Amino acid sequence: MALNKWGFVYTLGGDSEAARRDEIGSDACRLVAVGVPDVSHAARVAIDLANDGCELVEFCGAFGAGPMAEVIAALEPLGVPVGTVSYGGDATSGLHQIFG
Repeated sequence: MALNKWGFVYTLGGDSEAARRDEIGSDACRLVAVGVPDVSHAARVAIDLANDGCELVEFCGAFGAGPMAEVIAALEPLGVPVGTVSYGGDATSGLHQIFG
C-alpha cells in the first residue's frame, strides 16, 4: 500500500490567532500542512487530519511530550501513526541561533 495523503502540523508565529491549512503534492500523494497558533491545538488538528483521510500525521519539533501523548492517545483508536521531528545534538548551536 502506498502513502496517498499525510499531515504535518507546525506552530505559527506568536501573532497568529487562527490555524492555517495548505495542501501540496500530486494526485498520487498529498501533504496537508496545518499551522496552529500554539501546541494546545495538537490533538484536535490531528483528529481532523485523520478524519480527512490522512494516513499518518507528523509534528514539528515544537510539540513536547505532553501534547504528543494527547495526540497519540487520540489517534491510536483510528490506527493513524504519529511521528515527530527531532534534532540531534549536532543541531544544538543552529537551534540556539534561531530560537535563542
